[in-house]
Amino acid sequence: MTASAPDLTDRRLARGGIALVATAQYLIAEQVVSAAWTSAPYSFGDNYISDLGVPECLVLDDRVVCSPQWLLMNAAFVLQGLIVLVAVWQLAWLLPRAWRWAATALGVVHGVGMLLVGTFPGSIAEDLGGDATRAAIHGIGASLAIGGGLVWMLVAGIGMLVRRWRGVGILSLVLVVIGAVGMVGLLLLPSTPGADLGLGVGGIERLAVYPIIAWLILMGLSAVLVHRGALRQQQWERLRDEDEAAARTALDAKD
Repeated sequence: MTASAPDLTDRRLARGGIALVATAQYLIAEQVVSAAWTSAPYSFGDNYISDLGVPECLVLDDRVVCSPQWLLMNAAFVLQGLIVLVAVWQLAWLLPRAWRWAATALGVVHGVGMLLVGTFPGSIAEDLGGDATRAAIHGIGASLAIGGGLVWMLVAGIGMLVRRWRGVGILSLVLVVIGAVGMVGLLLLPSTPGADLGLGVGGIERLAVYPIIAWLILMGLSAVLVHRGALRQQQWERLRDEDEAAARTALDAKD
């Protein structure tokens, strides 16, 4: 049985789309915070993403961690989580009922993971300052954000294919595959030399994370454009109906 098509003129589509586009703030914050490193340059290949949010300055065996704008990065993590939760709330109705609840739950998992990452700054690789509890919760948050985000993309992508939105559905699945490669490499890195594919720890982590962010932004743009197109189609149909009604009135008057 085919699910009824959603009303694409619904304002929730535009609001959710705008929220998803706003997740680009994460990338902007990352650039601003990394540029502020002065004790040692931040390396997108050698430093983890979470290093940007660590409050303490530390010299480790493989890298230096000292982020003057750590508070800004953590605020961006938290804001990202809140934005995602708002978008999920606004857009869940678009998917068929069979996929809606799973996609909603996974979107919430991703959003909550981002909230934990920003609220409990640390590293997914080792204890960096603070205490073991903070590091553990940060690691859980990172796992929820990355793993939950990738599975969310997979479920939502299949749901969109069921809706016969083939373009965005296929794009979702392609990005899932790319992100999964990064996730596997990140998990294997501690025990498998070369699992980073030559990208470094930061590079392989970004191969897992950036497809999620790209997906959020692209889905947001798609939602906004589809909403605008639906409104224009609705307006065109209304004008056409008005013209046809006027023509019928004119013919009746002649008769």
